Formats: sequence, C-alpha cells, structure tokens
Amino acid sequence: MTMIIGLALAFTITGYPRFLQYPMRLWVRGLLIQPFSYALFSLRGQIPDWLSIIVANTLLSISFVHLILALYVYNRKPAKLPLMIAIVATTFIGESLLTYVWPSLYGRICLISILLALMCGLGVKAIYQRVEVITRPEHLVAIMFLVGGLIMLARMLKVPDVGMLSVVASTPMQGIVFTYAALLPVIATSGFLLMCGERLNKHLSRLATLDPLTGVFNRRTMTELAGKAVAASKRHGRALSLLIIDIDHFKRINDQFGHEAGDLALCRFVELVGEVMRESDVFARLGGEEFVVILPDSDERAAVEIAERIRQRLGDSDFSVSGWQVPLRVSIGVGTLGPAISDLETLLRMTDHAMYEAKRNGRNRVVPVSAMHSQSALDFGTRDSPQ
Repeated sequence: MTMIIGLALAFTITGYPRFLQYPMRLWVRGLLIQPFSYALFSLRGQIPDWLSIIVANTLLSISFVHLILALYVYNRKPAKLPLMIAIVATTFIGESLLTYVWPSLYGRICLISILLALMCGLGVKAIYQRVEVITRPEHLVAIMFLVGGLIMLARMLKVPDVGMLSVVASTPMQGIVFTYAALLPVIATSGFLLMCGERLNKHLSRLATLDPLTGVFNRRTMTELAGKAVAASKRHGRALSLLIIDIDHFKRINDQFGHEAGDLALCRFVELVGEVMRESDVFARLGGEEFVVILPDSDERAAVEIAERIRQRLGDSDFSVSGWQVPLRVSIGVGTLGPAISDLETLLRMTDHAMYEAKRNGRNRVVPVSAMHSQSALDFGTRDSPQ
C-alpha cells in the first residue's frame, strides 16, 4: 500500500510548482523507503539479523526522517538535518549493539520506539511552529504524527511477551502498531497533498493580485482596492489621498545598464518606498516605472508630507549598478478626494496630470492637484489682465 501511494505521488509531482516539488520529493522518498523496511521485518528468522533488525529499523528511521524534513521544508523552516542524521546514526549503532553486543529484544523495541516518538514530535512541531493560521489538513497530519508518537511510547512501556518475538505475531500491541503503519501513508499523505493544494491555491491567488517583479499589488487589484477605499471614505466622511509616482529618467537606466538593472532599480525603489509607507497604505504598480500609493485617512497636507518623505528617502538612497552610482529620483502627483474630485476615475486622472506637471517643472518634485489648479487659475488671470 505504501509503495503504491509513493509511486502514484511521484508520478504527479511534476505537475506542481518548483517550490512544492522539493518537499513532495522528500515525502515520496520517505514513503518509498518504508516498504523495504516492512519487507525485511517480515523475513525475520529467514534472513540474517543484521538485515531483518539493524537495516530494517535504520530504513524505518530514514523513512520518518524524510517525512519530517518534508514538513520543515514545506513550512520554510530550517531543517534540523544534524539532529536527523544523529537519529539515524543512533538507530543503526543502538540496534547493532542491542543485537550482537548486549542482545535485548526489549532494548531494541525501546530504542526504536523512543526515536520514532521523537521524530513524530518533531513533525508536530514543524507544523505548529508556524505564525500563519494552521489549516485543517495540517491539523490532520499533525494528529497522525501525534497518535504515532503516543503509540510508540505505549509500545515501549509494554513489556514484550513471548509472542512479540515474532514481529508478525498477533498481539494487541502489534495490532495497534501495524494498523497505524497501514493508516499513516494513507491519511498523512492525503493530508500532506491537501496542504500542498492549499499552498498552490494561495500561490495562484498571489500571482493574480501582485506584480510578479516587485511584489506590490498589480493594476487590477489596485483598482479594486482603490474603489473600496473611495467608497469607505465617502461613507464615513474620512479623508483619502492618492499618490502617483513616476521614476525620473528610468529609460536612461535601461539604455545604459540593461533591463536587468532596470528591474533591480524597480525592486530597490519599492523597498525604499515601503520603508516610508504606513501599514494602512496600499502600494501598487500601474505599469512600467509608474506606481500608485493609496493613503486612507490622509488629507492633502498629510499626503504631500508623505510624498516629500518618499522623494527624500529615494534621493538619499545608495543604489548602484556594476559599481556605478545610479540616482533614484521621482516625480509625484498628489490628489485628494473633495468637492472637485468625487470619484476614483477623476482622482486618478487629476493626480496623473499633477505628476506630469511635476515632470514639466523639472522633475524630482511633488505637485498636488490643488497647486496645479491654482497655477492654472493664475495663468488664466494673467492672460485676461490688461497689458
């Protein structure tokens, strides 16, 4: 059963993204090693003890190590590789000593039971040490390892009787152990596959909402979030402002250093802007080198202050390509909801005009929509005044 499940899972791995393939491969290896251990156990008395006892228990230990490592890798936690190697080495050395130096069936049972219980505990820890919300499939896998650990401890505490001299003898404890051995690959693997499925769904959802290069929201998601922010602002009578930021002379970076350098500049830009933003702000990429920041509960004055901090933070940054210092300068337009700007479409359009006004006035500056209106009114009055 374990061999069939392992082979079936190995056949489907290539259909998953690379970030899931490695933990799944570890899990498959664990499943495929177990049947060889069971086969050697079943041949006790017909093959040498070093095969049916030492190698069999060592293979079982290696199998569990792979399952636990798969959980650590899946949850992006540092794998306790030295500890896992120590467990396998302890299994091999301990079973060898208790078979040939100090022969003891109970000693061998206690040793492997303690080590398997320890690995089951590590499996539970690998799942529950996450900060994120634990899903039901993860609870399922954790329960299987928790039950396995308890069974191993109970097996250790039960003094073996004569019937346990044969690993296939029918005793209550043996029945529990082998029932668990049969259920583990079915239930735990089902739970692990569901875990991978949920991780895949989250990954696809992330790809649908985020810009793949910079990791900020994409244009479609920004439009949805901005629409909700505008509606909430009107409903609760709260201020709402918006920044449109364009990196100055970005084409020059691409032309001089290549598009890879341009990508690095965009990522560095996002990192620096993120240091200035508040948790409630929404950061999105409109396209190319143009970005949007939605500022809830911010009037024009507060928004201009944030925009100036962003501009200064970028100006003070040290970004270089191949040893050449590359300045990151930006032109920022600032728009705020109000009587003259009452919907998202107008807010985006007028803020975009303000950003282009900043570029026309020399770049590396912040221009609010109100200042642009004031300048337009001033120009109109100058044209109409008598000469």
